[in-house]
Amino acid sequence: MAEISKREQILEAAAKVFNEAGYHSARVEDIAIRAGIGKGTVYEYFDSKRQLFEESIFYVLEKYLRETVEGADAIPDPVGKLRGVISMQASLMDRNRVIASLLVKNTVDVHKEMLDRLIDFRERVLDFIAGIIDEGIKKGVFRPVDPRLAAILFMGMLLEAETICYIGSRISSRTIDTMMDYMINGIGK
Repeated sequence: MAEISKREQILEAAAKVFNEAGYHSARVEDIAIRAGIGKGTVYEYFDSKRQLFEESIFYVLEKYLRETVEGADAIPDPVGKLRGVISMQASLMDRNRVIASLLVKNTVDVHKEMLDRLIDFRERVLDFIAGIIDEGIKKGVFRPVDPRLAAILFMGMLLEAETICYIGSRISSRTIDTMMDYMINGIGK
């Protein structure tokens, strides 16, 4: 396992503390203690608790996306990749509930810059999924559809999977198979 930087060490600790305590109750001192550093060191990397909170969200999101892309890249067929994305999402959420709860549990006003960054992240995820769908179209696995629109529908399914995990339920392999059946074959007769 690669050694993480001091900044990443702080972000990992912050994500955990914000997840456990919520934004308003979390203290920078607690984050520093969790990271194994002094409080002053936190401020060498981050100007404020707010900045630390926001950066911890994006740190966790980027980590999630990186792991998902790496996992999907290891799967050769497009249907398997999409199934893998759902499975990896469920596994990541089960192991690291911070991903959903940082935004769901913490009611901090989202300012324009943060909203722009969240939209940019969403666009990158959509591009990744649309790329898998486009690959499937080119290979003749999927019928010709708008890959972007299909990716948006798939994202809706992923968001619901996140909600299921967030409330404490697990997504079984059978549920993933059913979700993929609905996605690939539709619900019509």
